[in-house]
Amino acid sequence: MYEHLSRDVIEILEYTTAERIQFCQSDRWVGYTRAQQILKQLDDLLAYPKSLRMPNLLLVGRSDNGKSSILQHFVGRHPMLMREDGTPGPTVLWFSMPATPTESSFWSELLWSLNIQHRERDPVEKKRRQALNAMEYASVRMLAIDEFNHLTNAGKDAGRLLSAIKNLSSDMRLSILASGTEAAFNALNTDPQMRSRFEPAKLERWKLDKEYLRFLASYEMLLPLAEPSGLASRELAPTIYGMAGDTIGATVKVLKNAAVHALQTGREKIDAEVLEKMRHVRSGHWDEASQRV
Repeated sequence: MYEHLSRDVIEILEYTTAERIQFCQSDRWVGYTRAQQILKQLDDLLAYPKSLRMPNLLLVGRSDNGKSSILQHFVGRHPMLMREDGTPGPTVLWFSMPATPTESSFWSELLWSLNIQHRERDPVEKKRRQALNAMEYASVRMLAIDEFNHLTNAGKDAGRLLSAIKNLSSDMRLSILASGTEAAFNALNTDPQMRSRFEPAKLERWKLDKEYLRFLASYEMLLPLAEPSGLASRELAPTIYGMAGDTIGATVKVLKNAAVHALQTGREKIDAEVLEKMRHVRSGHWDEASQRV
C-alpha cells in the first residue's frame, strides 16, 4: 500500500489537510543526474589538497533552473562542526554577490555571512583583514558565491573585485564555487587569468525526455497524496512540461500548486482535471497577463 510514496512521506497522510498542504509547499530535494554530477565535482573540490593555484568551479544556468538548490544542498551537507578541542572544522562559506558590487560591499557580505559585526564604511583593507582572520579561524575550505553574474554591474570595479577574489583564493588556499546566470561568463572574460582557473559546469534547459520523466516520478513520491497520480505518464507529463516550460524551478512550482489544489478540493491525486483547473501563470506569460489588467 502507498507504493507511490517515499516511506517517510506515508506518515504525513495522517496529518491534517492544512499540515499536508504546508508539507507540499516546503522545498524537497530530488537528486537528479546532473545535480549529482555537480555535487560530486564539488565534493572533489572540497577534498582537494591546499595548493597555490586552487581549482574553481563556475556553475551556470538560466534563472530558476536549480543553481541555488544545488548550492544549498551542498552547503547543508558541510555544516560548521566543532572539533574535540572546541575549534571549527572545515566548512563551506556561502553568500551572494551584491547587486551592484564594489570591493567594499563584497567584503561586507563575506563578513556578514560569518556573523562578523563591522561598520560598512570601514576601509576596504580593514574589512579584508577581518575576513581573512575570521575565515582562518572558521577553517573555511571553500567559498560559494551565488549571483556571480552581478559582477557585470560592477563597471570599473569588476577588475579589482576579480583580483581580490583571486588573491583571496591564493592567500587562503581555498577553492571558489561561483554560481550565476550566463552573464557570469562575461564577468570572468574581463580577466583571462582568472577565467582559466574556473571549470564551467552548465545546467542545461530541461527537455521532455527520460530524465524529466524520472524527475516527475521521484517528486511524486514526496507529495502526501493517498492515490498515485502518474505524473510521468504520457497523459500528464506533456501537460506539466507545457505549463512549466524548460526550468526545474517552474516544474516544481507547478507540482506544488497542483498538490495543494488537489488537497483543497478534496482529491488525493494530481490528474488532468486538477492541472486544468488550478491557478497557474507560466513565467513567460507575464507580459500577456499584464495586458489583460
